[in-house]
Amino acid sequence: MKTRKIAVLGGLAAGAALAFAPLASADDLTSIVDTEIGSLNSMFVTDATIAGDASDVVTHGANTFDTIPLSFAPDSGTPTLLDYELYGLNPIANAASDPGSYNVLNGALTEFYDASNVELYALLNNGDLISGASALNDLFGSPTEIATALGTDSVTGATSDFFSAGLADLAGLL
Repeated sequence: MKTRKIAVLGGLAAGAALAFAPLASADDLTSIVDTEIGSLNSMFVTDATIAGDASDVVTHGANTFDTIPLSFAPDSGTPTLLDYELYGLNPIANAASDPGSYNVLNGALTEFYDASNVELYALLNNGDLISGASALNDLFGSPTEIATALGTDSVTGATSDFFSAGLADLAGLL
């Protein structure tokens, strides 16, 4: 009998865990982030196709950013058409040493996606600011850049920082 009671209690605990699982995973923006990456990859491949470099795009698997060798969008020397498409009118000044889909519109879209993801996280988590592993999984950029934007300790401040960075990236296109 004792074994059966333990099994029933264990079953109730498992049922309760399943019932509350949606609340525990409410901060999971994985599908949204995957869609954002897919969108950036699509735009990047379009830019590379226009530049005649589509066959040189390197894909890294599902839900990862596409890249292209530096020789197709150099960060020094003579700019290419892809450089101009990614980085605007002054491509060498804006160029990255690792060109990829995260550079579409000079990186502005990743910043706007980050601003949106901070807001979505807050919406799903009682107004909390995204932090920890969620921040690194659901936001784009280096851990240092993410920490700086989140250092304001408010959803509004972090959203504003990411949005402002996106506007600055857009201004860099000119």
